[in-house]
Amino acid sequence: MNTQNKNINSGIYQKGEIDFSTIIKTIKSHPNIKEAGSILSFNGIVRETSKDGEPVSGLTIDAYDEVANKTIARICRDIKNTEGIVDIKIIHLKGDFNVSEDLVYVVVASAHREEGFKALRTAVERYKSEIEVWKKEELIDGPSEWTH
Repeated sequence: MNTQNKNINSGIYQKGEIDFSTIIKTIKSHPNIKEAGSILSFNGIVRETSKDGEPVSGLTIDAYDEVANKTIARICRDIKNTEGIVDIKIIHLKGDFNVSEDLVYVVVASAHREEGFKALRTAVERYKSEIEVWKKEELIDGPSEWTH
């Protein structure tokens, strides 16, 4: 899917289907972008160790797309209703990933950085706990299992 010349909606995308610069272009094309004084971002990547400190060779992400997209849309809608927030995009990638590859992009355009940082943190915390995404860490020295 070529996403270079279209606006991007928040949601689940296949690895390689979208890039960060396209998300920024979409945010900057928002009709109210002139109200923004900041664009803030979070980029989640694959780390080399599990939460338990075990070495990881990679990660597989899968999602229940239809339900996850609705949850992401609800999170974005809630945050957009916050004073000073112009736009927000939450993009979660799925597929097979190596250490240091991008998994998640959260981008917030806000009137001022204070409300932007607060919205960014809220969005990250909510997507981590609410969306229907599963991961399988490929452990170097042990079994791999799916977790939510």
